[in-house]
Amino acid sequence: MEELQLLLENFWILREQNKEHYYKIRDQEACLKPFLEEKLGYKLIINSHMAKLEKVPGEAEYWMGIEDFRSPMDYAFLCLILAFLEDKNPEEQFVLSNITEYVQATYFGDEKVDWTLFSHRKVLVRVLNFMTNMGMIKVNDGQQDRFSQDEETEVLYENTGVSGYFLRSFGREIGASPDTEDLLNDEWLEGDLNRGNLRRFRVYRKLVLSPVVYNQGADDQDFLYIKNYRNTLQRDFEEYLDAKLHVHKNCAFLIYHRSSYLKSFFPDIRNISDIILQLGGLLRAKIKDGEITVRLDDTIELAHSDFYDLILEVRKKFKAGWYKSYRELSPDKLVEEVTGTMMSWKMLERDEKLRSIKILPIVGKFTGVYPDNFEKGA
Repeated sequence: MEELQLLLENFWILREQNKEHYYKIRDQEACLKPFLEEKLGYKLIINSHMAKLEKVPGEAEYWMGIEDFRSPMDYAFLCLILAFLEDKNPEEQFVLSNITEYVQATYFGDEKVDWTLFSHRKVLVRVLNFMTNMGMIKVNDGQQDRFSQDEETEVLYENTGVSGYFLRSFGREIGASPDTEDLLNDEWLEGDLNRGNLRRFRVYRKLVLSPVVYNQGADDQDFLYIKNYRNTLQRDFEEYLDAKLHVHKNCAFLIYHRSSYLKSFFPDIRNISDIILQLGGLLRAKIKDGEITVRLDDTIELAHSDFYDLILEVRKKFKAGWYKSYRELSPDKLVEEVTGTMMSWKMLERDEKLRSIKILPIVGKFTGVYPDNFEKGA
């Protein structure tokens, strides 16, 4: 269903920003709720301002977080501004200096907030840009980006009234439970759910929100659930997401049909996807020739230097077809970007202590090569 894809791909759908999608979801609320509540255990919020699916993950992932944020201070500033907005009515106006005074007075980190520091002003600008893009505040007058260069910059804002829905409700003080697992499991504290329901919710969430779910061994009850109920899972994902469930010995994942509503998928149109596909093709060739050995769990262990050489081999063989920005990228930067992207898609793990790379089973699903005559432009 398109409506479910919209809810999964977007943090929320604001009526003011996209009435078409908002009403599309509202009209399908009755059809969506059974799957969301019974299979995912999710809460769908629809009010006069927005439609939002509270997407608690099945497990914390490497890629999760706000992409534009760079430090813990970013997240701290965000929480403080959210608290600041709690006392503001919808359409109420305020100025940037109100925010800077509040943040400076209430920030409790080890480092004192000092607006004379460019780094601190830059953090605030990142957070304000994020909140503006998310529709939590509006800029009525001024340019907030200028604050990074001039601490005397003033901007007039308007509260939209939706910031109160940004954070989900917790059953207890967050400060009392800093552990990630405690935060993930907090929603179950108020209910008396049996283990079967919890496992079902967790499995569906992992498959929907994660690029791949790996088999963690004989005692992995979640993967056992996937194998035992794969037909039910497949039927649900085909009906609600137009997706195919693929289950292998050591991994399971969803393959989606192309959709204009999907924002994050692999491979996409970026050149880095081409490079990773080409790396997959090279790995296949080396496995076939006996140069690389696949372990019993379908992983490949490589020294970091060997992985580095593999990427350079891909570069030498295919770079004529790459975008100029990647052709001119230094080897170190290229390896760094390939590694980071593959980690975000759960394609590899990196062990800094051992200086090793573990290539994970999902990589075996993808491959890509240019035609033999691609350099001739034929």
